[in-house]
Amino acid sequence: MKEFFEKFKNNALVYLKSLNWIVLLGIAAFCIVLAIINNIRVEDSKSVDWIGSQEILEKPADIL
Repeated sequence: MKEFFEKFKNNALVYLKSLNWIVLLGIAAFCIVLAIINNIRVEDSKSVDWIGSQEILEKPADIL
């Protein structure tokens, strides 16, 4: 069983090394750019809020 895991680990490493990482990272970057452009393009009701753009709630008058 230990031999099987060693063989699996070695095969997985060989497979990962065979991938063209530049192309995969390029595809990921292209998808992120398209998502940002699409979010800007759609109307405000369908747009996604960005990180850090949380609405600040007003404090009730009786707490002040």
